[in-house]
Amino acid sequence: MIWVALGLLVLAAFVVTLPPLLKGAKPGPSGARDLAVYRDQLKEIDVDQERGLITAAEAEAARIEIKRRILALTPEATAPVVETPRAEGARPVAVAVGLLLAAVSIGTYLALGRPDLPAKPYDPALERAAAAEDMMREVEGMVDKLAARLKTQPNDPTGWRMLGWSYLQMGRIDEGAAALKTAAAQDPGNSALRSLLGEALVHQAGGKVSPAALAAFDEALKRDAKDPRARFYKGLAALQAGKDAEAFEAWVAILRDGPKDADWVPGIRAQALELAKKLKRDAAEVP
Repeated sequence: MIWVALGLLVLAAFVVTLPPLLKGAKPGPSGARDLAVYRDQLKEIDVDQERGLITAAEAEAARIEIKRRILALTPEATAPVVETPRAEGARPVAVAVGLLLAAVSIGTYLALGRPDLPAKPYDPALERAAAAEDMMREVEGMVDKLAARLKTQPNDPTGWRMLGWSYLQMGRIDEGAAALKTAAAQDPGNSALRSLLGEALVHQAGGKVSPAALAAFDEALKRDAKDPRARFYKGLAALQAGKDAEAFEAWVAILRDGPKDADWVPGIRAQALELAKKLKRDAAEVP
């Protein structure tokens, strides 16, 4: 059985190597395959955003990175294949190359092959996952560089905010909360920074609006009474305390005051509608 497989390998070697050499065709660029993968990744980002798996900000950041990679492809990388006339004497060279490739293939397989292992078909999802892992490694590298810079240049509230937000997106909650505390201490008048710190503390408490998080939200609202993130979590705190009506009123007020096209509106509206049903309130009360 194994020799049948090896015979097929020889045949495949000739099929792959002979036509290009006899026709003089230029091989298709790897950039074309990269371009197809990047386009698939852009579609996946749209799907993940529609499902609510990632936020609009995360989706946009991912799109920017993928588009940067697309732009990095040279025009030649995605150019079509161009055939040239067959050179004189190409047939003997093609046959020799085919035989050599077949011999190398068989030798390599005999030395390293594992015919006892089950076949593993090509899976586009695995390729996309590998590309996502590569992108994540790049992001982690940039975050590590930012953290290293802040050790030598610590008086940078914007840098600490970016580091804290990045850590939160990466699931490094404790480090994110610590970085945001540093940022808030360096920029005490920033309401959005206070509410972001409060959100990090909620994540750190496993979704519970802890007293420390509530204090951060109160500080944010002292600086900006309309801060939507702080107002939302104040409503969530009321809900967790069993004050459903108070939470409902808080969320409805946010929807009335906030921009209709904000990316956080659908999520709050959905929770307000669910709470309206529980309280037997008219759904029309929810903007």
